[in-house]
Amino acid sequence: MNPASILIVEDEQIVAEDLGESLRQMGYTVCSIESTGESAVTAAAMYNPDLILMDIFLAGPMNGIDAAVNITRRQEVPIIFLTAFADAQIVERAKIIQPYGYILKPFDERELKTSIEIALYKFRLDRQLKESEERYRGFVQNFLGIAFRMTTDRFPVFLHGAVEKITGYTEKEFLNGSPTWEGIFHPEDLERVISRYRLASEGDAHSFSIEYRISRIDGTVRWLQEIGRFMPGTDPSTGYFQGTRYDITERKEGEQFLMRMNEVLEERVKERTKSLKDQVQFLQQLIDTIPSPIFYKDNEGRYIGCNAGFEAYAGRTAQEIIGKTDEALFPPDLAEITHQKDRALVRNRGIQVYQAKYLHADRTFRDVIFKRATFSYNDGSTAGLIGVMLDITDQIRAEENLAESERRFREVVQDQTELIIRFRPDWTVIFANDAFLNYFSHSRSDITGFIFHPPVHPEDEHGFRNFIDHLTLKEPFDSTEFRILHMDGLIRWQHWNVRAFFDENDQVNQYQAVVTDITERRENERVLHESYIRIESNLRQFAILNDQIRNPLSVISILAGLDDTPTNQKILKQVSEIDRIIGELDQGFLDSEKIRSFLKKHHGMKEDNPLND
Repeated sequence: MNPASILIVEDEQIVAEDLGESLRQMGYTVCSIESTGESAVTAAAMYNPDLILMDIFLAGPMNGIDAAVNITRRQEVPIIFLTAFADAQIVERAKIIQPYGYILKPFDERELKTSIEIALYKFRLDRQLKESEERYRGFVQNFLGIAFRMTTDRFPVFLHGAVEKITGYTEKEFLNGSPTWEGIFHPEDLERVISRYRLASEGDAHSFSIEYRISRIDGTVRWLQEIGRFMPGTDPSTGYFQGTRYDITERKEGEQFLMRMNEVLEERVKERTKSLKDQVQFLQQLIDTIPSPIFYKDNEGRYIGCNAGFEAYAGRTAQEIIGKTDEALFPPDLAEITHQKDRALVRNRGIQVYQAKYLHADRTFRDVIFKRATFSYNDGSTAGLIGVMLDITDQIRAEENLAESERRFREVVQDQTELIIRFRPDWTVIFANDAFLNYFSHSRSDITGFIFHPPVHPEDEHGFRNFIDHLTLKEPFDSTEFRILHMDGLIRWQHWNVRAFFDENDQVNQYQAVVTDITERRENERVLHESYIRIESNLRQFAILNDQIRNPLSVISILAGLDDTPTNQKILKQVSEIDRIIGELDQGFLDSEKIRSFLKKHHGMKEDNPLND
């Protein structure tokens, strides 16, 4: 335990130092020595000492009594006054702060230590008493009942608590006997309560608890519970009763309400019992209309019911099933699986879902999904389990067929020479066949599941994006041609046939494209177009030649025929040769015209619509 700290307030330095040294030798701690009242107030707040030795007469405007008054207003601390005068008037003035002692100068060390120890002890007792009073005051102020003590003839000597709130009468009225406590008892309860008092005072068991009614001052009836004990005295006249009384009216009204409700419920239970029997029969009929097999078992795995669907699936009647376990109905391996599942479900409770083989009525084993759950008694303990069966044999076969179909489809796709790719709207690749991977020099592992953007020629990029985006639910399929920048550094032409696939919200979730390299075709079309242009040019030249040569040649032939001379004969011979050559050119013109007509008809060639390079 830490030594007590003491503040010394003394304006005579020698006396103060001597006092401080004496206190230290006694084992106390001197927290500070002050010479004025003002500094004493400050030091007390700063050090919070366990005790103050205060000289009454101090130098300065504030004497010891004034300083003590200021200190005790701010904090609780025991103060012992030091004075060289035992004047009655001074002592009387000092009483206003209720000091814990006076020590006359010059002081005796033994007297000093005794005064200090008594002051510290008394201060601790005062504080404990004050705390106890506060606790008692808080208890009484918040006590909702009535604490009482009464004599053996039941006259109250003490009443405290919610007396007036419960009865309407004050404590003083009861203590004055107007009314008596027995006077407010309900007539029907009076004799019963007095008999209980008598039994407690005369019998071996002095404790008692009793409930009774009282009539308030306003005439209303309240229920009280009294818990008490008879305290025997040295003779019968000195014994007394003491205890507490509580207002339990609301509880009693609740109990009475519950009793009435219980009577109503019992009547309803009788009515419902008959209804439930009818409902059980109805529910069985309803369960029988459900096509899925349904069964229910007890905790031991014995069947206690099933629907018509289960009877048909198992190939047995309800009479053959109910009361038996799976061991008695099915092959051992199947029964063992079911037994283990039953035990796990009953032990862990809740819902259980699993898939297993089950023996059908046609004696074939079928794939079944079991969904089972426990049901409980009224006390919450497990009563058994109920199960529903879903035959998924056809579904599994369909899935297997679908998987096989998918496998064959992939094999077919892999063998195609066309480039095939399936991708999401963000261009994440779902599938690409070998031809596509080889064309773009990718492996399956570095493209599947990753985003892949075709290396579209910059001039065709915008048109290609618009083409993909314009596919809708009404028009999910279309085709386009565009250029790409191939890995070999060349520009190549591709033809894309694209189909969009949509989810249940009509949003695109996949695209599939079948791609063909049409570079060679586009090159052939370019060559054909150039040939067409040349033919067009030649035909125009032939027409000009025909106009510029044949007409003058006819004139020359006529003029040379007017005079049959050797020279004219020679001219006519040359004219004939030129006419023959022109005739051959005409034949070439006709052949070129046929070629031009073919190109226009089958390739859509037009001189003013050249192909892109």
